[in-house]
Amino acid sequence: MVCCSPASKEHQTKGIVCDATMNTISIVTANKDTLSFSTLDADKSHVTGLLLNDTAEIFYKGKYTAGMSATKLIVYKNQALGALQTRTYEGILPAASSPGIRYSLTIQNQEHSGDGTFTLTMTYIEAENGKDAIFNYKGKRFTQRGDATNNDAIVWQLVADNGKDIFNFLREDEKTLTLLNDKFEKSETGLNYSLKLVE
Repeated sequence: MVCCSPASKEHQTKGIVCDATMNTISIVTANKDTLSFSTLDADKSHVTGLLLNDTAEIFYKGKYTAGMSATKLIVYKNQALGALQTRTYEGILPAASSPGIRYSLTIQNQEHSGDGTFTLTMTYIEAENGKDAIFNYKGKRFTQRGDATNNDAIVWQLVADNGKDIFNFLREDEKTLTLLNDKFEKSETGLNYSLKLVE
């Protein structure tokens, strides 16, 4: 006769996503508890994008401990914030030590939300002995109001999951983003630092 031990019993919990970084998720439950899980080995087949304020249902085995592994993750979109949107911007920006840096930036957010997620690939063309050097970033997108010259400007601030890299882009219009420095200023060189919407 086989008996199930408490450690193998599967549990589930549900809450509002308050943080989601690479392979981790934190939720606030209806009881106001904040729970965090590793999603590295979880079944994510029911997840199509993950944003702050989504509702997540998390399955796990055994007694809950902070940061424990989830076995399965289901995400329910906050419909009040509208449909999930995906946009990709691309462009080749100037570089000091190579012919240029090719940016490919994909933003995901719900229609009426200023928050979202991003993936960014930066390719330094012919940077290493004639070969391209490629760097990839993932993280959160936040919407800021105002830049160095215009208090009404819309700036998308991209904060990488590594906690070190931050990219600021001025949203010129629906189809154009311009890279800003850490003081929210445009380049004074007169060179083109803009990305264009491709899809």
